Parts: sequence; structure tokens; C-alpha cells
Amino acid sequence: MTTRKASDPISENPLALLAGGVALGVLVGVLLPRIAKERELLDPLGKKLAGSATAAAKAAQEAGKAEIDALLPARDTTREKVSQLIETVLDAAKGAAAKA
Repeated sequence: MTTRKASDPISENPLALLAGGVALGVLVGVLLPRIAKERELLDPLGKKLAGSATAAAKAAQEAGKAEIDALLPARDTTREKVSQLIETVLDAAKGAAAKA
């Protein structure tokens, strides 16, 4: 019966377990020192991934703008606010990718 009680929180909230694992991975990654060979091998890959993510985010932004235009053609203020929000998210993603 004890095993069942211990597993219930995990089965009830698997996203918390996933978030905890990601947080632990990030913490370990930050604490481990980088070596020159690692930078040499992974920097091009990181730049390529960041470029792909930026392109995907831009495509999503354009699709979102088109959807907003279709749904709310008379709501210019709302469109501008959502566009600003999307641009802010993109800038934050670019900043995070640059730090990685």
C-alpha cells in the first residue's frame, strides 16, 4: 500500500516530474565547465539550432498575425498588442539562445 501512495503524486502530475528533470539537467549543465573542444564542436550546432528556432518562431508569428487579421480585422489595437507580445517572446528566445 505504501508503494501506491508514493507513486500517486507522480502519476497525477507527470509534468511536474518532467519540469523537475529539466531543471536538474539545466543545473548540472550550468555547473559543469566547458572545454574548448566542446565549444568547437557544439557552437556551430547551437547556432544552427538557434537559427532554425528563430525561423520557426517567425513563421509562427506570421501565421498568428494572419489568424488575428482573419478573426479581428477591425481590432488594430489588439493586433498590435499581440504582435508586440510575440516579438517580446521572440526577443527573449533569441537572448536565451545567444547565452546558450
